[in-house]
Amino acid sequence: MNLRPWPLLFFFVVLSLLLRWGTSFISVINHDESTYIVIAQEILNGKVYLRDVIDTKPIGVFWLYAAIIKLTGGSIPGIRLVTHLFVALTAWACFWAGRRATGSDRVGLAAGIAYLFATSTYTHYGVGPNSELFFNCFTVAALGIGIAPRASSPAEDGPMWHWPLMGVLLGTAVIIKPFAAAESLAMGLFALWYYWWRRREVMRGFLAGGMLVAGFALPLLAVYAYYLRLDMVDELLYYSFTVNSKYPVELAWHLRLKYLGDYLLRYSVLVLPAGAALVVAYRRGINRTWVYFLLGYFTVVTLMILSPGRRFGYYQIQLHPALCLLAAAFMDQRVEIWNGLRRWLSRRIVVYGLVGIATVLGISHFLSYQVKTDRPQMIVEYFRDRLEPGDQYFSVTSHQISYYLLKREVPTRFVHTALMFYDQYVKAFELDERAEAERLLANPNLRYVIRHPKDKLFFTPLSERLLQEFTLVDSLDQELYIYKRKE
Repeated sequence: MNLRPWPLLFFFVVLSLLLRWGTSFISVINHDESTYIVIAQEILNGKVYLRDVIDTKPIGVFWLYAAIIKLTGGSIPGIRLVTHLFVALTAWACFWAGRRATGSDRVGLAAGIAYLFATSTYTHYGVGPNSELFFNCFTVAALGIGIAPRASSPAEDGPMWHWPLMGVLLGTAVIIKPFAAAESLAMGLFALWYYWWRRREVMRGFLAGGMLVAGFALPLLAVYAYYLRLDMVDELLYYSFTVNSKYPVELAWHLRLKYLGDYLLRYSVLVLPAGAALVVAYRRGINRTWVYFLLGYFTVVTLMILSPGRRFGYYQIQLHPALCLLAAAFMDQRVEIWNGLRRWLSRRIVVYGLVGIATVLGISHFLSYQVKTDRPQMIVEYFRDRLEPGDQYFSVTSHQISYYLLKREVPTRFVHTALMFYDQYVKAFELDERAEAERLLANPNLRYVIRHPKDKLFFTPLSERLLQEFTLVDSLDQELYIYKRKE
């Protein structure tokens, strides 16, 4: 098999679209994506992140979405299309990294296909657009540039420009989500092992490490410079460190391990060949450096996502590249375990079969989302002819994408309103709930409030004070009640 990279990129794009197109048309898949879009639009409208709009995420993901909105014109299907292309590009980067590390096109192809299916099957593990889908592209690209060729041929060092470029990619990933520091640590430790232990070149190791750190610092310094120019360094440090330090929750370790076990069982079809590749690396040395690195990479990322104590499925999207690359290493012909299975998987008809499965899965996503209640769209239809120019409404129930669809200004700093109502966030942000209510009420353009009448998490001092000034006028369904400001 001799696969050319660029036609294969086209193949991954087509496969990604087959798998994911059916998710493109509903207003919202998860609230994180809505938050990215709305805050990005607010930034494009002149607001400043961490002053006028606030969230728990770093600014990089909002800059990225601002660029996507500009590129696509802002349509939801257009934004989702860019997400699908990011997933395809990451799959191609997996192919490139796997092939560079093992010399096998089959390994690379298997890694790319595995990544596409891993991210396009379950809603909370990749179908919903989360920041992991974007920063994975940067971290896998760094892996392919500098780690894969050195793992393949430890005796032959690559060009030194690999390290600063890898640093820039990893730093970019971190300003999208700080959890990407795990990949940065894994690759930094590899650089130390590679130069200090494998090659016994201490000074060259210092040089490579310094270049990696320098490149890594550039995106972070860009963020710092942006806030320095705005005289908002204190705000940057407060929200980046003080607030986020209060974000983790206490969770027993057996529940953390259960969370990991759920992931491994869910993706057991990849775990089994990954285990076979590890056994052969240990016993016979096949791809040993590469496979051991991927195991360490997987371990460091696992520790990172377990540390906050939150069991969100989308955190584990960050594990997909390491697991897919490990599983793909099984496809190396030198791995003489389960030869019959490997020969069967290497047949062209299997690829055709996977394309067929992708087609069915894409259609099933479409049919599934077609029957889901699109509540943000219900809000849009209700208010389209009711709001006068300048009128605003406040959605307590986090259907924040409706602001974007109606082209209405968000009336609060907290776009994702869970931050204003859930006790853990209120404490982390040291939020004065009644003061926030008064801030909202001081806005003369605020005419409507939307809330879920039975969700007890939104029964707080903030909502109690707010609704003293509003009266129930309508309901869209059992979860959307409309309140209008008293005259």
